[in-house]
Amino acid sequence: MSKILFDANVTDTTIATDMIIRNVFGMMDMKSEIKIYEDRSKLIRDLSENRIDAVFTNVIDHFALEHLINSDYIYTLVYGLNPQQKVYLLTRKSHRIDKLEDLRGKKISIPNGHYLGKLFLDVELRKLGLPDTDQFFSSIERTIDTNTAIVNLFFGNTDCALVSDIAFELATELNDQISHELEILIASKYMVPQIIAINKNVPQSIFDKVDDFLVRAHENRRIKHLLSLFRARKFVKLEKDQLSESRRLFDQYQTLLKQTRSINNNHATNTQSSR
Repeated sequence: MSKILFDANVTDTTIATDMIIRNVFGMMDMKSEIKIYEDRSKLIRDLSENRIDAVFTNVIDHFALEHLINSDYIYTLVYGLNPQQKVYLLTRKSHRIDKLEDLRGKKISIPNGHYLGKLFLDVELRKLGLPDTDQFFSSIERTIDTNTAIVNLFFGNTDCALVSDIAFELATELNDQISHELEILIASKYMVPQIIAINKNVPQSIFDKVDDFLVRAHENRRIKHLLSLFRARKFVKLEKDQLSESRRLFDQYQTLLKQTRSINNNHATNTQSSR
């Protein structure tokens, strides 16, 4: 598992994931062991050498390792009613921020693990000819969860916050003042943020067993409670085309990155020629 669950405390996420996996696989008469990866290359190496059978990753890591998994068996966790989520960049209404450029040099809150959200923001900045998030803002406050990012913005400790639509909706349900004080500056299209996938080299019997049980796992009372620790409802199987928007964003970033490198290289060449 790479870092993917940005709506939960890291410790709670690890414990809950371990408990869910053990329960789900235990009910299929299979033993399990969870391993947290900080290094994508190590994850890919272990997967390619069949040291791990399944992965739970953010969608960006998924694109890097999808040649090693069976794309006919991919799943995700559902928050709310939709397996896909939007990314919101929130600001305070009182600050009267009209466009993204107005946030240059400001302070932003980003929950740990919100990689898809940061990718979306980087693309929006690059489309405007602006630097990436790390250079555009004066400082980045990395919070342990999305609720903290929203609360910090609400109390004026930051100038904007990058969160999911689900997190914002939940926060406004708990405190209706949030919707009066905060507003959405930009929003992404619906995207799948995280993926559960299975090593393509495991026996077909494993695919069949997981496919049959995983989408019904939430019917078990204990697993349903454990899922709630993620603020999640259930596992669902994904069709390949449900990743299209996440993939489009990823490809768009790569294209913009290449364009920036090309411009920088041409500028460096022209500078040397003029000397």
